[in-house]
Amino acid sequence: MTFDVSHKVGRGGHAKAFFRHIARDADQKAGFVFPQSNPNIVPERTALNMTMVNDGSGSVRRLASVDGRPPSDELDDYLKQRLESVGRALRKDAVLIRGVVLQLDPKWFAEHDASWREKGPSKESYAYMGAALDWAVAEFGADNIVGFSVHLDELHPGLQVAVVPVTGDGRLSQKDFFKGPADLRRQHKELRAVMAEAGYDVEHRVTERSREHLSSSEFQRKADWLREATGELEKEREASDSVRRRLASRDSDLDDRESVAVEKERELASRRAAAEHAVRDANEARRQAQLAQRTAAQAREDADAESQRMRDINARLESVPADVDRWLDKVKVGGKPLRELFDADMAKARNTRRSLVEMMGRDMRPDVTRFDRER
Repeated sequence: MTFDVSHKVGRGGHAKAFFRHIARDADQKAGFVFPQSNPNIVPERTALNMTMVNDGSGSVRRLASVDGRPPSDELDDYLKQRLESVGRALRKDAVLIRGVVLQLDPKWFAEHDASWREKGPSKESYAYMGAALDWAVAEFGADNIVGFSVHLDELHPGLQVAVVPVTGDGRLSQKDFFKGPADLRRQHKELRAVMAEAGYDVEHRVTERSREHLSSSEFQRKADWLREATGELEKEREASDSVRRRLASRDSDLDDRESVAVEKERELASRRAAAEHAVRDANEARRQAQLAQRTAAQAREDADAESQRMRDINARLESVPADVDRWLDKVKVGGKPLRELFDADMAKARNTRRSLVEMMGRDMRPDVTRFDRER
C-alpha cells in the first residue's frame, strides 16, 4: 500500500495548476485540455477517471463547469472558501495543500483485478480505495478534504486526496497534521490497520516519491523543467525528422541526376564512337582517293610513254630512204606499181597501230567514276 504525503502546494497559482492536474478528467469532458507533465498519463483513458469536490455540507459531488470556467476551478473555489476561516494573514511560504496519494499494490491488481484498464476497477477495488479515503477523512477532517480523484489513466490506479491543513482553532498549519517522521509512522500504522480490517493484506514500504519531499515550488520547478525538456526534445525530433526528409529528398534527387548523367554519358559515348567511325571512313576515303590519284598519274605516265614509243616507231616506219622510194615507183607487181601496194600496206599498218594505241590507252586509264560511285 503506497502512502505518499510528500507533495506540498504553496501560493502563487500553484494550487490551480495542481487542481487541473488531478481533475483533468472533468476538464477534458467539459472541453478544457491543459498540458500535463506526467509522461505516464494516457490521454485516451483520462475520461475513465473520477474527480469529486467537497460540497460544503459534509458530502462530495462531481465537478461542473460554472459560467464557462473549467470544472477544476471548483476545487480552487472550495479552497478559497475554506481559507476564509483562517483568522490571520497567510505567510508567503504557507503550504495551502498537501497532496495525499493512496495506492493499492499494482501486484494486487494484477492478481485480483487484471481487467481494470478495459472494464474499470472492480467493486472490491473501489471498496479498498473507499476504506483508504475514510481513513483520510478521519485523519484530516471532512472540511479539510478539498476533493479527491481516482486516476485510471496512469500505469496503475491511484487515489489522490487534496488536503487543506486548517486547524480547529482557525490556523493554516500543515505541521499540525504532518508533525514529522514519528507521526508519519503513526499514520502509516493506522492506515494499515484500517486496510487490514477492510480485508486487504497490506504491507508497508517507503516509496521513492516519499523520500523526495518536494515543496510546491520545487515541484513546480521540476514540472516546468520536465515540460521545457520535453518541448526541446520534441523540437529536436522535429528538426531531426526535417533533416531526414531533406536527406531523403536529396538522395532521390541525386539518384535522378545520376540516372540522367549515366544516360548522357552513354549518349556521348555513342556520339564519340560514331564520330570516330566517321573519321576512320573519311581517312579511308582520303587514302583511297590518294591511291587513285597516284594510280591515275602512273597510268597517264605509262600511256604517254607508250604513245611516244608508238610515235617513234611510226616515224621510223614512215621514213623511207630516197633510193627505196625511187625503186617503188619503177617496179610493178602483177601489173600494179609497187608504190600502190606499199601505200596500201602502210595505210593498213597505220590503222592497226592506231587501234592498238587506242585500246592500250583505255586499258591503262584508271576507272575514276567507278571509284567515286563506291565511295
